[in-house]
Amino acid sequence: MMTTLTACAGLPGSPTKASVQIPRDCEDLAKIVPYPPVTKGQSAKVSVARHRAALGQANGNLKATHDCQVSQRERFANGF
Repeated sequence: MMTTLTACAGLPGSPTKASVQIPRDCEDLAKIVPYPPVTKGQSAKVSVARHRAALGQANGNLKATHDCQVSQRERFANGF
């Protein structure tokens, strides 16, 4: 005995899959910030300052990516 099932997407009220091309703008903002170089004999204050600057840059990238994604979701919710 063989049973054939039809796709549920064809039934009224059933969810359907929509193909949407999401822009990569937000991913482009999410850049990896490399560790600053540490050299032998380097002052600890200089090393800490460089790491703080790199952390600030990385956090700026995260914030920009977050803001971009929020904006993207709003645009898609409103039909682009």
